[in-house]
Amino acid sequence: MFSMRTMLVSAAAVLLASVAVNALPIPEVHPHHVHPGSVFVAKPAHFDPALPGHSGPSGHRNHPVIALSHPDHEGWVPVAVVSHNHPEHMQGAVHDAHHYHEHTAAAGHGSFSEGSKIAVGNPTHVHVSNLNMVSPDSNLPHRLHNTDTQNLRAEVHHASGFHANHPPHPPPSPHTPPWHHGNQ
Repeated sequence: MFSMRTMLVSAAAVLLASVAVNALPIPEVHPHHVHPGSVFVAKPAHFDPALPGHSGPSGHRNHPVIALSHPDHEGWVPVAVVSHNHPEHMQGAVHDAHHYHEHTAAAGHGSFSEGSKIAVGNPTHVHVSNLNMVSPDSNLPHRLHNTDTQNLRAEVHHASGFHANHPPHPPPSPHTPPWHHGNQ
C-alpha cells in the first residue's frame, strides 16, 4: 500500500507534468503555414471587412476559420468563418459544418462540433498575424482533407462568387535568422 507521502509526491508530479504540457506555447502562424483548408482560430474583431453583428464581447473570442487560399502578398488570408451562433444577417448563407469535414473526420483528423455552421456566403479576410494555431487538445482539425477543402471552396464560390487562388509562400531558408521569418 502506498504511503501518504508517496501519493502526494505522485499527485504533485502528475500536476506539474500537466501544467508543463499545457504551458507549451502554440507556434506563431507565418505565411508559409497557411494553405487552402488550413483551420485556425481568430477574433472576429480582426475580420476585414468586419461582419455586422461580430462586435461586442463575441468579437473578442476566438472562432475557428478555414483558409480558402494562401495569403496574398500583404499577408491577408481569405477565410470562411465557423460558428455556432452566426448573426442573423448571415442566415441563408451558412451551411452545417459537417458537410465539410466528412473526409477529414473519417481520416481521424478531427471534426467540427455538432451544431457548427460555416458562413459560405460571407468570406472575410484575416491578416496572418491575427491567426492562431488550433489548440492541440481541441477536437478541431488542423487542416481539412483535400476533398472537403475543394467542396468548401466550390460552395463559397457558388454562394458568394468569391474566388481566390494566391500562390503559396515558400518556407524560410534554413539560413534565415529566426527574427526574419515573419517578414517574408
